[in-house]
Amino acid sequence: MRSEGEGEAVSAISSAGLVPYRTRATPLLSALFLAFAALVLARVVLNPLLLDLVMNYTEEGGSIVEKIHPTFWGFLAVGAIVLVTQRIYLTAWEVRVVRALLAFCAACIGLLVFAAATGRSASVGYVLDTYVTLATLALMFAFPAPWRRALGQALVSYLLASAALGIVEFLLRFRTMPFVESEAVFRPTGLSAHPLELGMWCAAGIGFAAAAPWPGRRRVAACALLLVGCVASGARTATLLASVSAVILLVAGVGAGTPAQRRGERRILVVLGVLLLGPLLLGGLVAAGALDRFSEGMADGNARARVDVYGVLSYLSWNELLLGGDIGAVRKLAWEKFKLPYIESSVVVLVVQFGLIGAAVFALMLGRLVMTILRGGGLGGVVLGTVIFFAAALSNNGLSSKTASVFLLLSLAIAFHSGPEPGPVRRTARSRP
Repeated sequence: MRSEGEGEAVSAISSAGLVPYRTRATPLLSALFLAFAALVLARVVLNPLLLDLVMNYTEEGGSIVEKIHPTFWGFLAVGAIVLVTQRIYLTAWEVRVVRALLAFCAACIGLLVFAAATGRSASVGYVLDTYVTLATLALMFAFPAPWRRALGQALVSYLLASAALGIVEFLLRFRTMPFVESEAVFRPTGLSAHPLELGMWCAAGIGFAAAAPWPGRRRVAACALLLVGCVASGARTATLLASVSAVILLVAGVGAGTPAQRRGERRILVVLGVLLLGPLLLGGLVAAGALDRFSEGMADGNARARVDVYGVLSYLSWNELLLGGDIGAVRKLAWEKFKLPYIESSVVVLVVQFGLIGAAVFALMLGRLVMTILRGGGLGGVVLGTVIFFAAALSNNGLSSKTASVFLLLSLAIAFHSGPEPGPVRRTARSRP
């Protein structure tokens, strides 16, 4: 493939011949997109709680096929048909994203090979299922940008449905998902696998709902629903982040398109309104019991556990700290020394499994991928939603478990990227395959 410019399309491998980019959708292309969209939604909908009911997805035992999300095989089938039947054109930004995506997946495969070679491959299956399979997102660029934006709207609508269900679950004190963990305070799960995941989805979704191509009132209503859903989830860090996100979007959106002086005056009024109405809103939430998780402040037993778990790193040798150690032994150590049944920190898990060097490679390649996707997007809500997501995910083990959250985030960021539309490919020697 050759990139001719930021907004100019480049060709890719295909047997269908050279055709203009802006062609009318064919029935086959439409069918492939519908299949791809269904697989994307199924990747998010079929969470580990549901899959464990019918297969050994997260449980011990079973074949490697059971350890990979079943939608992956569907993505492979769609991808094979796309490569054989369709001619794909990419803008310069899309080429960079595909390269960064493949480079990140290659880095993850390298970490898996290293872990296997050193005999420390236990409990690293999430890297394969959560991160290596992200390569399937390259298929998004086989379809026109308007179709991708429609898929992004469908994903945001799913987040709204999850938030609404979470609110209903909170009010009625029941869960739809087969969540079996015992908790001192009831927390809903909505359509997610865990209350913390629901809170993370809602907090990050506020930015993407603001970026959706919807009327202003609909976007405001969507953001409000996600904020309430986040509060209902009982995820304290996510609730604080969601509140900050909502205030930033509210202040930034007021007075858009008006003179600077008037815009500044309106924003000051909004801030004053938030300060005046905020206590009333908090009082209502306290009366409804939605803030029971904050009754002990931010530093209760669960919060302290996520800080205390970093103490296990002091028991590692320099070799284990740099190159990785035995995650099973470290879990046992966490229980014996700190009485922690789980390691609820993605940072600790990555350092223990791959060492500081491997964890740094993972973080740098993931950061490079995210920055490549966000660069030139032009939508502040997408950037805000992405930052909020990682801030919430790093407060627990959201990045070191089998989850569709990273897949969901990157799908939304790609779908709502507002870069220039590609133009047609010209019949020149440089653009010929």
